[in-house]
Amino acid sequence: MAADNPFERYGLDPRDGIVAITQRLKELAEDATDPAERDRIRAAWEELTLHPARRLRAALEAHPETRAPLGSPPPLPRVRANAQNTELELRDLAARPSAVAALPASVRALPPEHAAPPLEDDPLV
Repeated sequence: MAADNPFERYGLDPRDGIVAITQRLKELAEDATDPAERDRIRAAWEELTLHPARRLRAALEAHPETRAPLGSPPPLPRVRANAQNTELELRDLAARPSAVAALPASVRALPPEHAAPPLEDDPLV
């Protein structure tokens, strides 16, 4: 969440180094009037300067979304209750060719040991 990320909470640039982070958080701590806020700023400073892995994680999470929003899906076609094209045509009734039938007979007649393993046995699935 944005409120949990110190870069976003205190307006820090994730590309800045420890010196810039320290300087900005020092300015914020000096301007803070609430002791609890000073403690939160100090905790953020420790998080970002003393723990490089945590600083990297926070920096990666702080970058804004650069992709365009997806938006809403296109509307579905409207189906009319009394549409005129509800009759079936010959192409709707004809059997469609299968991909297996298009294979040569030598491939269709492979022994079971050459067949593809079931999906349950596939190590990648």
